[in-house]
Amino acid sequence: CEYTHAMGNSCGGMHKYTDLTDTEPSYQGGFIWDYIDQSIYKKDRYGKEFQAYGGDFGERPTDYNFSGNGIAYGGERGESPKMQEVKFNYQNISAIVDKKNVRVINKNLFVNTENFDCVVTVEKEGKLLEKKVLATHVAPLSEETYELPVKEQTLPGEYVITVSFRLKEDTIWAERGHEVAFGQTVYKAEAVEEAKKTPKFRVVRSLHDFGVKGENFDVLFSYLNGGLVSYRYGGVEMIEMIPKPNFWRAPTDNDCGNLMPMRYAQWKIASLYLSHKYPTGGHYPGARIPKIEVTDDWAEITFTYVMPTTPAAECELAYRVFGDGSIQTTLSYDPVKELGDMPEFGVIFKFDADYDHVTWYGYGPSETYVDRMHGAKLGVYKNLVVDNMAKYLVPQECGNKVGVRWASVTDRKGRGMLFTGDQIEFSALPYTPHEVENAMHPF
Repeated sequence: CEYTHAMGNSCGGMHKYTDLTDTEPSYQGGFIWDYIDQSIYKKDRYGKEFQAYGGDFGERPTDYNFSGNGIAYGGERGESPKMQEVKFNYQNISAIVDKKNVRVINKNLFVNTENFDCVVTVEKEGKLLEKKVLATHVAPLSEETYELPVKEQTLPGEYVITVSFRLKEDTIWAERGHEVAFGQTVYKAEAVEEAKKTPKFRVVRSLHDFGVKGENFDVLFSYLNGGLVSYRYGGVEMIEMIPKPNFWRAPTDNDCGNLMPMRYAQWKIASLYLSHKYPTGGHYPGARIPKIEVTDDWAEITFTYVMPTTPAAECELAYRVFGDGSIQTTLSYDPVKELGDMPEFGVIFKFDADYDHVTWYGYGPSETYVDRMHGAKLGVYKNLVVDNMAKYLVPQECGNKVGVRWASVTDRKGRGMLFTGDQIEFSALPYTPHEVENAMHPF
């Protein structure tokens, strides 16, 4: 039967099905609907080719993009981000890795693992430290445990061990070195934290603003406009608009099929129209006054935003500014039962278009989600902002990255903003969620 509908941004949770092959002898699997987006080349009014779907030729009635269900794109048949996960779920060799050993499970019916090169690598935050070849000889439908040919790292840091099985020779379907299976583990060598001397900073207050100034930076918060209005480093302004809490993402094709936009519409409204001000019924609106706390080590300002939901709700966004120019940001919300689940919980920034280079230390290289990350590897990856727009037939939620330790958005000279966190989710796109949602084609 069809067990995953690969339309647009999809195939999440597929591992819950394929994992059954290891525990249920009678499980026979299923089918992905389907392999390639069934789309047709067409030119837009400016002569640029795009992948067209139902209705783009004026025909009615039509099923619109319902033929766009592939794990490969239409046209040149490039792999979509879903391919990364599907490939991992279907790999016939499992490598269960720890710091010292790897348990190799060969699920092939006829092929011994000696037919593949087994390569073991050790990386520290994207930098290759060791690369060794491990000889394996695991018979079909068998398993063996091998000691890793790499040493355990003891210097402080986070380390990634990857065990990769690759083709030894060219085949009709892939070249030598193509990876057919992998396993990965992550471990840390802890360091003793040393007390750091906090650089000095100066607080500036006025009737409508609150500012913090350090050696190479200054930030300005506005009571009147309700947020962070300026962040300058080295005299260069870094942000284009006030960062705001965001609870909405562009719906996927499957979201639209289950009426997610209708069911969660209040979160879209909250994202668009939340404010530090609120209606009073009188001539002038009321306003939530920011809370401010200043210590020798940091200055913190917390904004309260009123969300136009039913029932009403509020959230808080706190900025703790340190003397080195870093800002610890905390978004808080006490759930209101009647409002139900929210599609997203985060903060949205807007930068100048010159900041079009993205680097992240997290899972990749393709987009990942909490239910679609098994095929990803932890590492440091780079691309352009525009590269994070997946080529789904209808633009929708895309480009997310999970397990992010840090991410930077910079210009071509490397100047920009650095975001850090405890395995946060992060994305950098050329459009807002609302702009993506409104588009029916990539032009």
